[in-house]
Amino acid sequence: MFFLLVMRACSQKQPIQATVTPSDPVVGEEIFFSDSTSGARIWYWEFGNNETSTQRSGYHRFKQKGVYKIRLTVNGNLERYFDVRVKEKTNAEDLHLVHIIAPKEAIQGENIIFRGEGHDEQWRWEFGETGMIDSREKTALYAYTEPGEYEVLLNTENTRYPIRHRINILPYYSENDSTDVMVLIGLDIKEKLQNIADGKPFNVNYNYVVDKYFNNNPNTLVVINNNKYNDFYSYCQGLHHIGRKETIIQNVIVETEDEESGYITQITVMQIEKKK
Repeated sequence: MFFLLVMRACSQKQPIQATVTPSDPVVGEEIFFSDSTSGARIWYWEFGNNETSTQRSGYHRFKQKGVYKIRLTVNGNLERYFDVRVKEKTNAEDLHLVHIIAPKEAIQGENIIFRGEGHDEQWRWEFGETGMIDSREKTALYAYTEPGEYEVLLNTENTRYPIRHRINILPYYSENDSTDVMVLIGLDIKEKLQNIADGKPFNVNYNYVVDKYFNNNPNTLVVINNNKYNDFYSYCQGLHHIGRKETIIQNVIVETEDEESGYITQITVMQIEKKK
């Protein structure tokens, strides 16, 4: 089945769709940066410490504390800035304090990773939508069914009061169509890959992606964490048999041959392994 992307022209300047998280790491902690701007072909990340990257997404570490202004330039003419405050890692913080590492903004229906940082043993997450405890894992996965602003609460056996984090959930489709179609496709594929990794029916999720997005081509290129490569069929088999229930799909970035045909020629998958 041919899949044609229909893009509406917009008179306003194309906004950059990108993320940097966490925004308050400690020295040496990895931050994740990623861009999914429609039509993007060239990326230039400047991290404020004389280090740069031309990758669409990846990881970066700061070696010294301080406030850094990260600048992303897309296609040479679009810019967006991110502020990152890097803290010194202290013994007290390392041993006792608990932190939430999660984005401040996401899209309705997107699988969001909430990571607890600390050495506690018991974790209780409340994501503000159900009114109850939603997860008891240190690293939790959650998708909001409704847009809005939510307060996330995290309790452990050593916290007297909950750790709080606010997140803004954008609607899946926006009235002005500024929501990137490619981002929505990436989210859809990400959901199906996570289903495969979680041990859900393989053929249903695999065939859905191949039929709807890849023009029935199982050899579509998959780039994993910017340094490993597989055809889509082999990658999904690996998720199903080797990475089963141990892999978290963080992000899926879709690339097309051209915007008119809409044929997807490559996807980039950012993934991590669950900590045991």
